[in-house]
Amino acid sequence: MKPYVICHMLGSVDGKIKQNIWGLKDAAKYFEEPAAKIKADAWLVGRVTMQEFSSKKPLPKTTARLRIPKEDFVAEKKSKTFAVVIDPSGKCTWDTNMVSTEQVIEVLTEKVSSAYLAHLKDKNVSYIFGGEKELDLKLVLEKLNKLFGIKTVRIDGGGHVNGSFLKAGLIDEFSLVLAPVADGTTGQPTVFEVGEGFGKRKATRFRLKSVKRIYEDFLWIRYEVVKPKRAGRK
Repeated sequence: MKPYVICHMLGSVDGKIKQNIWGLKDAAKYFEEPAAKIKADAWLVGRVTMQEFSSKKPLPKTTARLRIPKEDFVAEKKSKTFAVVIDPSGKCTWDTNMVSTEQVIEVLTEKVSSAYLAHLKDKNVSYIFGGEKELDLKLVLEKLNKLFGIKTVRIDGGGHVNGSFLKAGLIDEFSLVLAPVADGTTGQPTVFEVGEGFGKRKATRFRLKSVKRIYEDFLWIRYEVVKPKRAGRK
Protein backbone atom coordinates (compact mmCIF):
# COMPACT_ATOMS: atom_id res chain seq x y z
CA MET A 1 0.00 0.00 0.00
CA LYS A 2 1.30 3.45 -0.87
CA PRO A 3 0.94 6.53 1.37
CA TYR A 4 -1.39 9.41 0.50
CA VAL A 5 0.74 11.91 -1.43
CA ILE A 6 0.32 15.70 -1.20
CA CYS A 7 2.50 17.94 -3.37
CA HIS A 8 2.94 21.38 -1.75
CA MET A 9 4.49 24.33 -3.57
CA LEU A 10 4.87 28.10 -3.65
CA GLY A 11 4.43 29.35 -7.20
CA SER A 12 3.94 32.52 -9.23
CA VAL A 13 0.86 33.20 -11.34
CA ASP A 14 2.86 31.97 -14.36
CA GLY A 15 3.85 28.74 -12.65
CA LYS A 16 7.46 29.50 -11.72
CA ILE A 17 9.26 28.44 -8.54
CA LYS A 18 10.44 31.23 -6.20
CA GLN A 19 13.36 33.39 -7.27
CA ASN A 20 15.04 36.45 -5.76
CA ILE A 21 13.47 38.75 -8.34
CA TRP A 22 10.11 38.22 -6.63
CA GLY A 23 11.28 40.62 -3.91
CA LEU A 24 9.45 38.83 -1.08
CA LYS A 25 10.55 39.55 2.49
CA ASP A 26 10.71 36.45 4.71
CA ALA A 27 9.88 34.44 1.58
CA ALA A 28 10.23 31.08 3.34
CA LYS A 29 7.22 31.72 5.57
CA TYR A 30 4.81 31.76 2.62
CA PHE A 31 5.78 28.17 1.92
CA GLU A 32 6.57 26.85 5.39
CA GLU A 33 3.66 28.14 7.44
CA PRO A 34 0.96 26.60 5.22
CA ALA A 35 3.08 23.43 4.89
CA ALA A 36 3.13 23.08 8.69
CA LYS A 37 -0.68 22.95 8.66
CA ILE A 38 -0.68 19.90 6.37
CA LYS A 39 -0.64 16.79 8.52
CA ALA A 40 1.96 14.38 7.17
CA ASP A 41 4.27 11.67 8.50
CA ALA A 42 7.09 12.70 6.16
CA TRP A 43 8.22 15.45 3.81
CA LEU A 44 10.10 14.56 0.65
CA VAL A 45 12.50 16.57 -1.53
CA GLY A 46 15.12 16.04 -4.20
CA ARG A 47 18.86 15.85 -3.63
CA VAL A 48 19.56 19.48 -4.61
CA THR A 49 17.03 20.81 -2.10
CA MET A 50 18.19 18.46 0.67
CA GLN A 51 21.82 19.52 0.30
CA GLU A 52 20.77 22.80 1.91
CA PHE A 53 20.16 20.79 5.10
CA SER A 54 22.77 18.02 4.88
CA SER A 55 26.49 18.15 5.70
CA LYS A 56 28.87 20.32 3.69
CA LYS A 57 31.68 17.79 4.23
CA PRO A 58 32.70 15.44 1.38
CA LEU A 59 32.26 11.68 1.63
CA PRO A 60 34.99 10.34 3.94
CA LYS A 61 37.78 8.62 2.02
CA THR A 62 38.51 4.98 2.72
CA THR A 63 41.09 2.52 1.43
CA ALA A 64 39.22 -0.49 2.75
CA ARG A 65 37.56 -2.80 0.24
CA LEU A 66 33.93 -2.76 1.22
CA ARG A 67 31.11 -4.90 -0.06
CA ILE A 68 27.86 -3.95 1.58
CA PRO A 69 24.75 -5.76 0.28
CA LYS A 70 22.30 -3.54 -1.57
CA GLU A 71 19.57 -4.10 0.99
CA ASP A 72 17.29 -1.62 2.75
CA PHE A 73 18.55 -0.36 6.10
CA VAL A 74 16.12 0.83 8.78
CA ALA A 75 17.80 2.70 11.61
CA GLU A 76 16.43 2.78 15.14
CA LYS A 77 13.40 5.05 15.19
CA LYS A 78 14.08 8.38 16.91
CA SER A 79 11.15 10.48 15.75
CA LYS A 80 7.54 10.20 14.64
CA THR A 81 8.18 12.08 11.40
CA PHE A 82 10.71 11.73 8.58
CA ALA A 83 12.65 13.76 6.01
CA VAL A 84 12.97 11.77 2.78
CA VAL A 85 15.49 12.63 0.07
CA ILE A 86 15.44 11.32 -3.50
CA ASP A 87 19.19 10.80 -3.97
CA PRO A 88 19.68 8.08 -6.64
CA SER A 89 23.48 8.37 -6.87
CA GLY A 90 24.15 8.96 -3.18
CA LYS A 91 25.52 12.52 -3.08
CA CYS A 92 24.22 13.84 0.25
CA THR A 93 26.53 13.42 3.23
CA TRP A 94 25.47 13.63 6.85
CA ASP A 95 26.76 14.69 10.26
CA THR A 96 23.58 13.39 11.92
CA ASN A 97 20.54 11.40 10.93
CA MET A 98 18.14 14.24 11.77
CA VAL A 99 16.92 17.33 9.93
CA SER A 100 15.36 19.50 12.62
CA THR A 101 12.86 17.13 14.27
CA GLU A 102 12.64 14.68 11.36
CA GLN A 103 14.66 11.50 10.90
CA VAL A 104 16.38 11.17 7.51
CA ILE A 105 15.59 8.47 4.95
CA GLU A 106 17.75 8.24 1.81
CA VAL A 107 16.15 6.89 -1.38
CA LEU A 108 18.85 5.28 -3.55
CA THR A 109 19.46 3.17 -6.61
CA GLU A 110 21.77 0.15 -6.53
CA LYS A 111 24.49 2.07 -8.41
CA VAL A 112 25.62 3.73 -5.15
CA SER A 113 28.98 2.65 -3.75
CA SER A 114 29.56 0.52 -0.69
CA ALA A 115 31.62 3.40 0.73
CA TYR A 116 28.53 5.60 0.62
CA LEU A 117 26.39 2.94 2.32
CA ALA A 118 29.07 2.59 5.00
CA HIS A 119 28.86 6.36 5.57
CA LEU A 120 25.07 6.21 5.98
CA LYS A 121 25.30 3.29 8.39
CA ASP A 122 28.01 5.07 10.37
CA LYS A 123 25.66 8.05 10.80
CA ASN A 124 22.69 5.74 11.43
CA VAL A 125 20.84 7.13 8.41
CA SER A 126 18.08 4.88 7.08
CA TYR A 127 18.10 4.09 3.36
CA ILE A 128 15.95 2.21 0.89
CA PHE A 129 16.54 1.09 -2.68
CA GLY A 130 14.07 2.06 -5.36
CA GLY A 131 15.62 0.24 -8.30
CA GLU A 132 18.83 -0.96 -9.94
CA LYS A 133 19.61 2.09 -12.10
CA GLU A 134 16.32 4.00 -12.20
CA LEU A 135 13.84 4.67 -9.41
CA ASP A 136 10.47 2.97 -9.28
CA LEU A 137 8.62 5.67 -7.33
CA LYS A 138 5.61 3.46 -6.63
CA LEU A 139 7.95 0.91 -5.02
CA VAL A 140 9.62 3.71 -3.04
CA LEU A 141 6.27 4.85 -1.63
CA GLU A 142 5.25 1.29 -0.77
CA LYS A 143 8.52 0.79 1.14
CA LEU A 144 8.06 4.05 3.04
CA ASN A 145 4.69 2.75 4.19
CA LYS A 146 5.78 -0.81 4.95
CA LEU A 147 9.14 -0.15 6.61
CA PHE A 148 8.43 3.14 8.38
CA GLY A 149 4.67 3.23 8.79
CA ILE A 150 4.37 6.42 6.73
CA LYS A 151 0.73 7.00 5.75
CA THR A 152 0.94 10.55 4.35
CA VAL A 153 3.85 12.10 2.43
CA ARG A 154 4.17 15.81 1.62
CA ILE A 155 6.33 16.43 -1.45
CA ASP A 156 8.10 19.79 -1.20
CA GLY A 157 9.75 19.85 -4.65
CA GLY A 158 11.59 20.98 -6.67
CA GLY A 159 10.04 20.89 -10.06
CA HIS A 160 11.74 17.73 -11.35
CA VAL A 161 10.80 15.69 -8.27
CA ASN A 162 7.24 16.99 -8.48
CA GLY A 163 7.17 16.17 -12.19
CA SER A 164 8.45 12.63 -11.66
CA PHE A 165 5.66 11.82 -9.21
CA LEU A 166 3.10 13.57 -11.43
CA LYS A 167 4.18 11.57 -14.48
CA ALA A 168 3.96 8.34 -12.49
CA GLY A 169 0.39 9.20 -11.44
CA LEU A 170 1.27 9.02 -7.75
CA ILE A 171 0.07 12.43 -6.52
CA ASP A 172 -3.29 12.47 -4.72
CA GLU A 173 -3.50 16.15 -3.79
CA PHE A 174 -1.86 19.42 -4.85
CA SER A 175 -1.42 22.29 -2.40
CA LEU A 176 -0.42 25.56 -4.05
CA VAL A 177 0.44 28.84 -2.36
CA LEU A 178 -0.09 31.24 -5.24
CA ALA A 179 2.12 34.32 -4.93
CA PRO A 180 0.81 37.60 -6.41
CA VAL A 181 3.75 37.93 -8.79
CA ALA A 182 4.37 37.31 -12.47
CA ASP A 183 7.90 35.99 -12.93
CA GLY A 184 8.20 36.16 -16.71
CA THR A 185 11.60 34.44 -16.78
CA THR A 186 12.18 31.86 -19.51
CA GLY A 187 14.18 28.70 -18.92
CA GLN A 188 13.63 28.67 -15.13
CA PRO A 189 12.06 25.75 -13.22
CA THR A 190 8.30 25.53 -13.00
CA VAL A 191 6.18 23.86 -10.33
CA PHE A 192 6.08 20.64 -12.39
CA GLU A 193 8.95 19.68 -14.71
CA VAL A 194 8.11 16.46 -16.55
CA GLY A 195 9.82 16.58 -19.94
CA GLU A 196 9.82 18.11 -23.40
CA GLY A 197 6.87 17.51 -25.68
CA PHE A 198 3.67 15.66 -24.93
CA GLY A 199 4.28 12.07 -25.99
CA LYS A 200 1.45 9.81 -24.84
CA ARG A 201 1.10 11.52 -21.47
CA LYS A 202 -2.17 13.25 -20.68
CA ALA A 203 -2.35 16.39 -18.55
CA THR A 204 -3.24 15.78 -14.90
CA ARG A 205 -6.63 17.15 -13.94
CA PHE A 206 -7.57 18.57 -10.55
CA ARG A 207 -10.78 19.09 -8.61
CA LEU A 208 -10.93 22.12 -6.31
CA LYS A 209 -10.91 21.14 -2.64
CA SER A 210 -10.52 24.54 -0.96
CA VAL A 211 -9.22 28.05 -1.51
CA LYS A 212 -8.22 30.57 1.14
CA ARG A 213 -6.88 34.11 0.99
CA ILE A 214 -3.71 34.44 3.10
CA TYR A 215 -1.07 37.12 3.67
CA GLU A 216 -3.43 39.71 2.13
CA ASP A 217 -2.81 38.96 -1.56
CA PHE A 218 -1.75 35.30 -1.61
CA LEU A 219 -4.09 32.39 -2.27
CA TRP A 220 -3.73 28.94 -0.72
CA ILE A 221 -5.42 26.54 -3.14
CA ARG A 222 -5.85 22.84 -2.50
CA TYR A 223 -6.84 20.44 -5.25
CA GLU A 224 -7.66 16.74 -5.37
CA VAL A 225 -6.26 14.85 -8.34
CA VAL A 226 -8.91 13.51 -10.69
CA LYS A 227 -7.88 9.91 -11.23
CA PRO A 228 -8.40 8.51 -14.75
CA LYS A 229 -11.17 5.94 -15.06
CA ARG A 230 -10.00 2.37 -15.44
CA ALA A 231 -10.73 0.59 -18.69
CA GLY A 232 -14.00 -1.33 -18.56
CA ARG A 233 -15.58 0.95 -15.99
CA LYS A 234 -18.55 3.14 -16.83
